[in-house]
Amino acid sequence: MSNEIRFFVPTAIRAFVNGVVQRIEVAAGVSIKQMIDLNPTISERVSAGEEYDLGMTNPGYAKALIAAGYAEVGSHRAFGRVPLAVAQRPGRQDRVKENVEDLKALFREAESIAFTGVGTSGRIYLKALERIGLTDAVFPKSKAMGGGEPVASVAAGEAELAVAPLTTILSTPDIVLAAVFPEELGTHIDISVFLGIKAHPGASQALSFLTSSELDDELAAAGIFRFALD
Repeated sequence: MSNEIRFFVPTAIRAFVNGVVQRIEVAAGVSIKQMIDLNPTISERVSAGEEYDLGMTNPGYAKALIAAGYAEVGSHRAFGRVPLAVAQRPGRQDRVKENVEDLKALFREAESIAFTGVGTSGRIYLKALERIGLTDAVFPKSKAMGGGEPVASVAAGEAELAVAPLTTILSTPDIVLAAVFPEELGTHIDISVFLGIKAHPGASQALSFLTSSELDDELAAAGIFRFALD
């Protein structure tokens, strides 16, 4: 049996996983091959039959994969909740906006807003614009991009703002946090963890490590907060 486990990691939390991967390997007694992708694409790759031992994606996708026989029944656990947030270049303001009216003003005043077109964060962003009545005013100046590209475009001066998971913004150099979407908008991104069918035994130990309370403070510092599955 190989001493490597294949681990699907969402793009939004790759920086955190990179920071703890050696500790996961020690806890599980295995080496880890990370397979990083957007949440919807992880679901598609698993559904297409790609082999894996441990996976993370949004709970809705995880439940569907279990129901379809692509993930182990009973292995599904909550991992973390990531707020949706907004990035900008340094030096433009000294206060992070955290209420709906301030967020609306930020979007109205911006000349360009980048977001992830095929990711969970992009879908949530577009729904939030509709909910706060800004679709007509803001969507025309919003640009859909690939995973990781919105924050990079702000750092490069190509876009004024980027909508992205808080984790991505906090781990990207040359940008700062401009706003966090208020809790009342329901725009957080939930991520859960599960085992593949016939997973390597070490994957169970890795799952236990990732869901243990000893990581809670580190997760919070990275912009990830524990939650309970419905």
